[in-house]
Amino acid sequence: MNTKILVLFLVLASLFISGCAEEDAGPVETDEAGVSESGVEEQDESLPVGPTEDHIVRLEYYEVMKPSELDISRGDSVSWWSYKRQGTYVLVSEDSLFPSTELKYSVPFSYTFDEAGIYSFTVEDVPAMNMTVTVN
Repeated sequence: MNTKILVLFLVLASLFISGCAEEDAGPVETDEAGVSESGVEEQDESLPVGPTEDHIVRLEYYEVMKPSELDISRGDSVSWWSYKRQGTYVLVSEDSLFPSTELKYSVPFSYTFDEAGIYSFTVEDVPAMNMTVTVN
């Protein structure tokens, strides 16, 4: 009986150890879009290598979005926060960067800007709540 348990333990241990070993698959080929054969997107080398920042935009009562203009670098993220305790806001990307997103109180939505450009955002049904993000 002890021999069977020992053999079972050794088999399980060898399976565990072999599963933890890394295999070098060699270089991975990518297509023009930067997607490898396995479907994993490769890092865009045009993005900044240094630290990136997360910028916060507050959606407040009285049709206010603070700040209304934002200058950021490629690779930076913007997080929109709703400070409306009752109800929600719906954030709209005028440039179709993402689908319209419902923002609940104190639950942020973040987006990382990878391409330079000027992007506009509004709040559905509140045209006075708008902002522009300039990505350098």
